[in-house]
Amino acid sequence: MATHFEPEAFGKYYLIDRIATGGMAEIFKAKSYSTAGFEKVQVIKRILSHLSDNEEFVDMFIDEAKISVSLQHANLVQIYDFGRIRENYFIAMEWIDGKDVKQMLRKLAQRRKLLPEEFAVFIAHETCKGLDYAHNKQDINGDNLGIVHRDMSPSNVLVSYEGEVKIADFGIAKAEMSQYDTKDGVLKGKFEYMSPEQAHGRDTTQQSDLFSAGIILYEMLTGRRLFKEQNEIKTLERIKSVDVRPPSSLNPNIPQRLDDIVMKALQKDLDKRFQSAREFQQDLLEYMYPSTPPTIQRSLSMFMQQLFTEERGAEVERTRHGSAIAEELYKRQPELDLDPEWEESGGSGTKTIHTEAPPNRAPLFVAIAVVVLLLGVVGWMASQDPETQVTVETVEVAPTEGALNLRLNVAAQVYSGDSLLGEGAKVALEHLEPGQLSIRIEAEGYDTLEEIIDVVAGERIVMSLRLEETQAEILPRPMQRDPVDVSDDPVTPAATSPSVRFTTEPSGAEVYLDNSLLGRTPMTWTRGTVGASHSISFRLDGYGAATASLTVPLAGKSTTVAETLQKKAVGKGKVNINITGAKTWAEIFIDGQNVGRTPMFNVELPAGSHTIQVKNDALGLDQSKSVTVVAGETAKAIFRVE
Repeated sequence: MATHFEPEAFGKYYLIDRIATGGMAEIFKAKSYSTAGFEKVQVIKRILSHLSDNEEFVDMFIDEAKISVSLQHANLVQIYDFGRIRENYFIAMEWIDGKDVKQMLRKLAQRRKLLPEEFAVFIAHETCKGLDYAHNKQDINGDNLGIVHRDMSPSNVLVSYEGEVKIADFGIAKAEMSQYDTKDGVLKGKFEYMSPEQAHGRDTTQQSDLFSAGIILYEMLTGRRLFKEQNEIKTLERIKSVDVRPPSSLNPNIPQRLDDIVMKALQKDLDKRFQSAREFQQDLLEYMYPSTPPTIQRSLSMFMQQLFTEERGAEVERTRHGSAIAEELYKRQPELDLDPEWEESGGSGTKTIHTEAPPNRAPLFVAIAVVVLLLGVVGWMASQDPETQVTVETVEVAPTEGALNLRLNVAAQVYSGDSLLGEGAKVALEHLEPGQLSIRIEAEGYDTLEEIIDVVAGERIVMSLRLEETQAEILPRPMQRDPVDVSDDPVTPAATSPSVRFTTEPSGAEVYLDNSLLGRTPMTWTRGTVGASHSISFRLDGYGAATASLTVPLAGKSTTVAETLQKKAVGKGKVNINITGAKTWAEIFIDGQNVGRTPMFNVELPAGSHTIQVKNDALGLDQSKSVTVVAGETAKAIFRVE
């Protein structure tokens, strides 16, 4: 049973919520404060007090800090600080507002759903990007640090509510800089995610991390544990034998191309496995094409927010409670009186420490912040538009509220959900509650722009945003995947809210409201404005898009928008064929027929699977791969030649 946690001061940090407790360390969400109301949310990982005298464990903990602090990459959790407070060694690191892959798969299993294929591929792709950076990290002398994570598992791959993917916990990583050495025969890491060589107790290489990443991808695609058995001995025996069936044997929607990628990552023979994280990543990137990581990340963000709606509400409430207590603790900290020579005004010359609560410093901090922010806003606006006459007004930001100034390249409407917050090219939003504010910016003839702003009490945020003109619509490549809809039952709307039910035959279609993705069918929408008119479009891979018009009904009333989608006729697509990595050429064979030399672009082929082969006998080059051509779209067949 979880024990009650009461926020506490920990050196310069304030622990506001306990995230997890293990046998060796505790993990907390924490805040640190500075002048003028500035605060930062972080994670504190600290060794349990009784382990602080365990030299072996402390050395390993220090290694984690030393290795991690040198790694600065978007796909790795950042380390900010390391030290010892009282009897506890600690690491301060980046706070990721989201869940780990293990939590995602458990949540989906409870709902008897699979993680959509495109999200599994994207998460694996981003994981490989982080591993590639860590594996190739060099010291200041240009020598490779030889970092191997050795503990790649779903619980160490974090996915934020923004769709970002980050690797955590280099606690048992191996690196040339390590002072802690694993004893021979001692296994480190989670057994069910080890590589065969790791299970045998042999030296681990960077390819060991790739095998573990392959296990994670396999489990994301199938929703099943790959190697886990009743006990650790049997688990290790299964890993050593590498008796693996393709993921399509458990999930028939997985295509052959993706089967091949996963099985290559899970090869027992190191020569047959991916040789680097970059190679693994590139194969996943080619598989995603023409979908791109940024477009999938946006969809993953919406998926995560829908999947963990209830948990997010509870987390926000705990954070608010913990932050309120932490702020009081911070205000009670004793304030030091300086010697006169260091003060701006004269004093008695006596140095004392106040033991009573210090005077309220908020008004002074707010006044300073207002002046600084006003000067910044004025300077920024003048630099953006020299002809604009800027009038300086006294603008106060209450210490318990935030504010936001938007400067846009076109006149637009700014929404939060379905509420219009303001419109024009310059929009000022006042009296904002601290926390995350999701805004949507719309203008006719321009792509909708969505942003999530971290509103901070006592701060005014100034942002310059640019909307791009709408281009011709390009529908995403069809992919076999489960519906993203994460609701088990239709949402029961509040009695006073208008209700719109979206359904399609077949289900699982993306629902777009005025070109903004709303969700997947079947779904119920209860946030409409009574009487508002919207254009609705439904999109599903392999089917033609369908459109409809919607007028939001009266409060308490409901309506249904239903469409039957028509399958696309099987037609022809195109493929681009080229060689990278070397200045050479090759003969191209498509399904055994010689069609010319590289490079070739826009080669028209019937929709379906085709075998592309490139050969150059003089160079001993002979490579082939299977490519799926989709009607009306262009696929890629890129061959790497060293």
